[in-house]
Amino acid sequence: MPKNIQEERLRWVLPIIRKGIKLFEAAKVCPHSERSLKRWVKAYREGGEFALIAKSTQPKTQPNETPICIKEAVIALRKQTGLCAKKLHWRLEKHGVSVPVSTIGKILKSEGLIRKYRTKKVKYKYLRTQSMP
Repeated sequence: MPKNIQEERLRWVLPIIRKGIKLFEAAKVCPHSERSLKRWVKAYREGGEFALIAKSTQPKTQPNETPICIKEAVIALRKQTGLCAKKLHWRLEKHGVSVPVSTIGKILKSEGLIRKYRTKKVKYKYLRTQSMP
């Protein structure tokens, strides 16, 4: 049994590389897709065994992230005034800071500065139908 992803990929790629079996034949018995096999074969030909190591798909940076100074200003204003997101948006615009209302709402929600609304539980009343003799 393979111990990691690299060994699993090597197990499927090496017979194809050594011309032992064709790629489309391997795809029939392989639990992975044919497209994945093609990618792995190409990566192996270009970079060898080390090219088959799994790479992180997590983004390195978020270019459109709201700056921390703006987040702190929103939180501080909310704690001082207790205003809603729309009114905070207007107040920040007066100071020359342009932040969308939805962004302010998301910041407040992530910080836990919003009210918890209770929802009314619906009680169903089941009526039994009378059966005819």
